[in-house]
Amino acid sequence: MIKTIDKQKFTKLSISLLILSTIMFFTSCSSDDESADNKEGNYNLHVASPDWQDQIIYFVMIDRFNDGNPENNNQGKDEFDPNDGRKFSGGDLKGIIDKLDYIQKLGATAVWITPPVANQWWDSIVTFGGYHGYWGENFKEIDAHFGDLKDYKILSSKLHNRGMYLIQDIVVNHTGNFFSYNGDFNPKNPKENFVMNTGSVPGLRPTQYPFNLNDVRLQEHREADIYHWTPGINDYNDQFQLLNYQLADLDDLNTENAFVRKYLRDAYGYWIKEVGVDGYRIDTIIYVELGFWNGFIYAIDPKYPGINVIAESTGKNSFLTFGEAFIGSDPFDDTGDKKIVKYLGTDESPALQSVLNFPLHFSINRVFGEGKPTSYLSYRLNVFCNSSVYKNPYIIPNFIDNHDVQRFLSTAKESALKQSLFLLMTIPGVPVIYQGTEQMFTKARASMFSTGWGSNGRDHFSESSEIYKLIQDLAAIRTGSKIFTRGTLTILKDSPFNPGVLVYQREYNDQKAIVIFNTADQNVLLSNLETGLAAGIKLKLLKGIRLNDDINIGYDGKINLELPSRASGIFLVTDDSVNVTNPNVSINFDKDPSGRIFNDDFTISGTVNRYVSELKLLIDDRLENSLDVNLNRENSWEVAVPISHFTWGKTNHTLVIYNPDEQIVSVSKSITTDVPIMGTSIKSDDPLHDDFGPSGNYSAPKEATFGGQMDIESVEVNVFGGNLQISMTMNEVTDYWSPPNGFDHVAFHIFIDLPEKDGVKILPKLDAIAPEGFAWDILNFASGWNNVIYSSEGANKDNFGTFVIPAPEIKVMKDNRKIIFKFHPEVFGYPQNLEGTKIYITTWDGSGSEGFHRPLTIKGGPFEFGGRVGEHSPLIFDDINVISIPLK
Repeated sequence: MIKTIDKQKFTKLSISLLILSTIMFFTSCSSDDESADNKEGNYNLHVASPDWQDQIIYFVMIDRFNDGNPENNNQGKDEFDPNDGRKFSGGDLKGIIDKLDYIQKLGATAVWITPPVANQWWDSIVTFGGYHGYWGENFKEIDAHFGDLKDYKILSSKLHNRGMYLIQDIVVNHTGNFFSYNGDFNPKNPKENFVMNTGSVPGLRPTQYPFNLNDVRLQEHREADIYHWTPGINDYNDQFQLLNYQLADLDDLNTENAFVRKYLRDAYGYWIKEVGVDGYRIDTIIYVELGFWNGFIYAIDPKYPGINVIAESTGKNSFLTFGEAFIGSDPFDDTGDKKIVKYLGTDESPALQSVLNFPLHFSINRVFGEGKPTSYLSYRLNVFCNSSVYKNPYIIPNFIDNHDVQRFLSTAKESALKQSLFLLMTIPGVPVIYQGTEQMFTKARASMFSTGWGSNGRDHFSESSEIYKLIQDLAAIRTGSKIFTRGTLTILKDSPFNPGVLVYQREYNDQKAIVIFNTADQNVLLSNLETGLAAGIKLKLLKGIRLNDDINIGYDGKINLELPSRASGIFLVTDDSVNVTNPNVSINFDKDPSGRIFNDDFTISGTVNRYVSELKLLIDDRLENSLDVNLNRENSWEVAVPISHFTWGKTNHTLVIYNPDEQIVSVSKSITTDVPIMGTSIKSDDPLHDDFGPSGNYSAPKEATFGGQMDIESVEVNVFGGNLQISMTMNEVTDYWSPPNGFDHVAFHIFIDLPEKDGVKILPKLDAIAPEGFAWDILNFASGWNNVIYSSEGANKDNFGTFVIPAPEIKVMKDNRKIIFKFHPEVFGYPQNLEGTKIYITTWDGSGSEGFHRPLTIKGGPFEFGGRVGEHSPLIFDDINVISIPLK
């Protein structure tokens, strides 16, 4: 049941008092009696549900968080090796217990853990281990690496004693990979080519009934019909395969079977009754039929009741269920949002209570990480908060990154992470912090403890780290104010075409807060912000980055303020005010440019009613790329605007005339530019079927969805002024894995050598050197899940260099096998032209959440390239000859 949002007035507390009271609360709560928790029967397991919109969740991957009991690390099956990221590292439940102070002081009020259940430890087919918890073999037992039931009860009890809550990750779609098909699949005879995974550790099948009935060759097992006897999914756009085939070859449970449904309710009801978990995050929900969820949660069955029924019997009347639907939405589109909310069900047949906000996750990465227009985020926030798509946005978990995607900081700079955290803590929904974010991790599954994989031999639990303290401050602001947990959200301003301004207002019970961002890497002007507030009203700064002062509303109810690059600020609207004066200056336009469409160089002009020292034309409020305005003695002004200043295509922009000395701003004018593809065009053909590496001996990964995606057929380059467009025609373009950028199974490295710059010869992370006469200055690394620009500053064989924004716009024309990259002139410093520029492009493929490049081995494998010879082999599957843009 979703509780209605009650009305409580915001108590005006300064940030320092909020932090002080929070720390005092932590100190008093953390002194719970450990010995009492260890006595059977004294566990504090069954507590009332919280108001989830008021919570902050800390997400823990058990194996990679903390090792509290080294004795359970190695179970003697060669499944434990902290030097191998594919195997168990040693984290356990006791390790979480030992670090509850650390988690609570951060500001978290709930802990979400990866599945603690008994798992398949090693799968020899894919040469990977189940340390993560999602390859279950017994849904009612604790994995031996993580501890035992007593440990789990102690964790639950200690959390509850602190006023915190426990969320468990669960899986209903599949078990581990205990069977497979070796050869063609015959749906009329599923026994044909069926094989058991004889290299499965610790056993050949699950130990839990009825999930141990997994051999289709046995009549008893076939008749039980516990599994879908099918091969792995090879087309993720095929709905039948999605629901009935094996996700990554993991054994797909027949969730249409009433018997399976009962035993899944039994398995996950168990943890509510025995441990007192307060909520479930549910994995891979889109691979389970929609009709499953109502019964799983709400079934009235005396022996196998739904999990909400069980929870209510223990006093939990708002048991939280939120699902993982790894689906995004394209910019200015809500298709993905509508797909994921289907799993909330209907009023007549309710399903999950909530879903993870993947569409917002992708928008956060695009805007703060890639430098895309802030209008991407304002659109997404309006869909999320102000439309009918989401029933209750206040209990939707929002996140920046997690264990299934690359770390935010692996493709973005620290300043972008800070801004993302400001957003996460000031919008509706439940903030989720993934372990390690507060310590600036760049690897998705690196360990927090010194002996675990990826830890670099040291612990990562510093409470004085900059990001830890930032989250702590932001959490105190959020939990201290109902404005941020329950208030409405209204977009006040955004940047329609570039990184730049984003401003929104939160309001609750007549109290207001305003949140301000500049996402650009240059200073911008927050111009003509209509606040609806009286002149002189004071906005009190609660927390800021590169913003240090309170703001007073201008004489006309507007805010005009220069914002430093990557500035962020949270401001409380107060009742205090100061006197503000009207400067009595007006900047007028001779001919209003509003609404006009320009496709060539143009001039705008006007007058100012008194002397001013200088005027600048700001395009999209950008201060550092302003154009000087010509002023004459009669106080008239004129400015010529080159069309090459804008990017190709039809785009919307704002223009203001600005006097920096007195901070006088004209009225904003909205225009459209429509720049046709023109200028220099160069085409380079590349032979098809030559994608076998530099020596011609490489082989692609053997998994079924790999084909000709890395094989370049031709490249066309267009340049005009500082604009650059690169169009690649590929042998094949696919989107099997629903990538947000529209293509998969290829990672492009687009190296750009700018004239009159020194550049770098090393091709980072590719174990290669650039062609003769080429030294790169700009690199675009782009795959289905990445789109990042780097400068060569700081680049070496292991590092791409320094992050630069904005990333190019990517357009995929799947039917034409084309992928088009449009680079913004800002990336190159707004040059007058790109004559003498050289371009070199290579392909490979990216791998999962942990890295940019799939490994190259001698023999290859399902997700590994083959053909390595010696210690050094370039990670280049195909490339093109260097393209040179001629001098005119």
